[in-house]
Amino acid sequence: MSRKTEPGPDGPEAPGSGSLDELRQRLRERTSNGHRIDPFDEDTLMENLHLTNAYYDQNLPGRLESGRRVLGPFLSLVKRVARRLMGWYVNPAMDNQRLFNAYVTRSINDMKRYLDHLQINEDILSTIMRRDLALFRANILFMNRYLQGRMLDFENEINLLRGKEPVRAPPVEKPAGNGDGEADELLDSLDVLTLEQRIHGSPRMVRDRQRVYLPYLRGCRNFLAIGCGRGELLQILSREGINARGIESDATLVGFCRDNDLDVSKVDVFDYLEALPNGSLDGVVLSRFAGHQPPGRLIRMLNLCRKKLEGDAVLIIETPNPFSLYAVANYALEDSDRIHPMHPETLKLLCLSCGFMEPTVMFLNPLPPEENLEELELSSRGAIIDPHEQELFHQVNQNFVKINRILFSHREYAVVTRCGDLVSS
Repeated sequence: MSRKTEPGPDGPEAPGSGSLDELRQRLRERTSNGHRIDPFDEDTLMENLHLTNAYYDQNLPGRLESGRRVLGPFLSLVKRVARRLMGWYVNPAMDNQRLFNAYVTRSINDMKRYLDHLQINEDILSTIMRRDLALFRANILFMNRYLQGRMLDFENEINLLRGKEPVRAPPVEKPAGNGDGEADELLDSLDVLTLEQRIHGSPRMVRDRQRVYLPYLRGCRNFLAIGCGRGELLQILSREGINARGIESDATLVGFCRDNDLDVSKVDVFDYLEALPNGSLDGVVLSRFAGHQPPGRLIRMLNLCRKKLEGDAVLIIETPNPFSLYAVANYALEDSDRIHPMHPETLKLLCLSCGFMEPTVMFLNPLPPEENLEELELSSRGAIIDPHEQELFHQVNQNFVKINRILFSHREYAVVTRCGDLVSS
């Protein structure tokens, strides 16, 4: 005989509905909010649980006394007799009810303890998940920074490859016999772009550093960058809509700039300035000249810039910082035969003597802290430190500060000045 399907609380089940998807769908349809459990009042639940534990075993006999004066004793006697006569039938049922109540209450208590255990595990898992999520986010940030660094390296390599072969400077015949030809040939054979990367950093890093000049150059209409290198400053100004030109003596760097659609010429800077009308420029940045050329050529350059700049135009002179031996040695790698570090006060005095006004000094491009000498840390770990030791450590750290200031100070400084009124001779 086939089994008869018992009807469920919501009606008879459909035959053949044994798949998990159908079962899951039916369970969702039986709750008002889908697969979630309906919310409940936890305080009410705990109150009912306490009452269940308090009253599950209470089966007190009913009140046998009666308050009636005449019939009271008779009614009490009838109740006692009836209870004795019906006890054989009622007491087993009451015992079973008490046993049922005890099992139900015990099951509810076990379920409560189990739910509390689940709640504790949920809290632990939630804490672990939050910690793992924080670690995951930290790893994502680390990978993001790492990939950004790799992209920057790739960009640098692409820039080097773009300008490496097609823009080599043509060999220039040098007179033989004085021994300088071999040194010049060695310098010409150097990869200029690799040297730029080694000394000045990537183009993006240089652009970030040279944005400090932008407030002084906004509003310029005819700007000239002397010694523009790879043209980072020209790129900044072109994005600001400023008409900017550059002059560079190295053919490789000129070709690199032209590959980036920059207006850069390889000409003699003095001939170029002499050909310009007086007062035709409203901004000049002089890089890789002061500190690289003898003082006589620098004075000539300042006089020419003074003539070619219009009234109140700005002149910015960027040069290696003589207070940093690291910077001097680094720039000596780039220009070993023409490095002439100049004190900022000397450069300011030259600007004043050539007719410029109110020169100010900005120290630029500080070395990262990891390049400096680290100060000593005095860890007592609960011990009493000798005052003489403290003084010794303090003096050593003060000396480290002085050495860092001498060896690892800012790499460059810039003198910012403006034109004064020309005095006709």
